[in-house]
Amino acid sequence: MEAVLFDSSGFPHLNKKEKTKYIETVVGRMEKQIGWDNTKQVLQECGAQCCGRSWESFAKRIKDQSKSLEDFFVNLNQEEEQYNTHIVHDSAHRSITVVRDRCICGLINKGNIFSENSNFCQCSIGHMSTFFNAVLKVEDIQLKHSIYAGDEWCEWVVRWKDD
Repeated sequence: MEAVLFDSSGFPHLNKKEKTKYIETVVGRMEKQIGWDNTKQVLQECGAQCCGRSWESFAKRIKDQSKSLEDFFVNLNQEEEQYNTHIVHDSAHRSITVVRDRCICGLINKGNIFSENSNFCQCSIGHMSTFFNAVLKVEDIQLKHSIYAGDEWCEWVVRWKDD
């Protein structure tokens, strides 16, 4: 990791735009040092850590206050409105589509298109996994669209296993 993070001591002092650029640089270094598959794993783990217990508790609280899975998604949508997030679930296919029309990542600059790829956003898969695993058994998550990569919205498809 020294080859990847050798210049990280100044990170806390960077502005948002500089932090965004630095993170892109670090992801690029990781890809060169450990390959894309390992970089993806690292980013997903970072996203899971970012989600943490507070978001898990948030999901569990909404589930506990809901009468059914359908009611959970209605209540979750109400809570997520403030983040410009819309969640559609399909119980028959055990899938959830999460659409967000603005980036809420706390690490990146919310300005223009940031990058030409969505590699950085792999961390969002870890975040979504931790969040939804609090109430369902997540089987798979795919990132379909990313504002970071120039799309007009972010979109994930989450599939869960039967209990």
